[in-house]
Amino acid sequence: MPGTASNLHFSDYQGQAHKIACSKGGQQGDAFETVRFAVTTLPSFGRVFARHAACTGAAICDDVFIVAPLAECLALAAEHKQVLKQDLDLGLDVPKFNRFFSGDRINDDEHARALFQNAPSLHANLQLACQSGMDAGISTTGLRVAGVPIGNDEWVQQFVQAKAAAVKVDVGKLDIISDGHIQY
Repeated sequence: MPGTASNLHFSDYQGQAHKIACSKGGQQGDAFETVRFAVTTLPSFGRVFARHAACTGAAICDDVFIVAPLAECLALAAEHKQVLKQDLDLGLDVPKFNRFFSGDRINDDEHARALFQNAPSLHANLQLACQSGMDAGISTTGLRVAGVPIGNDEWVQQFVQAKAAAVKVDVGKLDIISDGHIQY
């Protein structure tokens, strides 16, 4: 569980054993750790979503997808940040938040950014102060949520093409590995 001290044991490429003291979190890439993390955060996410009827969305681990009018979305995000800190000592990194403004009313990222920065609900609510200076991560074409592209058709097609090209490059790298025990 988060906050529980443990030791990470590993062997380097020469077979030398090492130990690193850990005090928080689990090992990145460990499949069971991902499941444990998802199960640990789920009740907190569920409680917060239950209090915000105007919002729909999904959450797994520390990835959250919220569909809602801006004011309600920001209020839910602010409460998630507060509850996860209280429940699990988990800090959400607000500058990494991404916002997708879809529809015909907002036609470019600069317009969306200006609307976000001038949103009355953002400046009237002290809980949302952590989000007021953040204008990065705003898109009117699309974004990736937990690895899944969400956006207009052109953006999604470009994302998938770029991802397919990257996978092709990675698969090409597998040919140079001669040791069958190495996972690349």
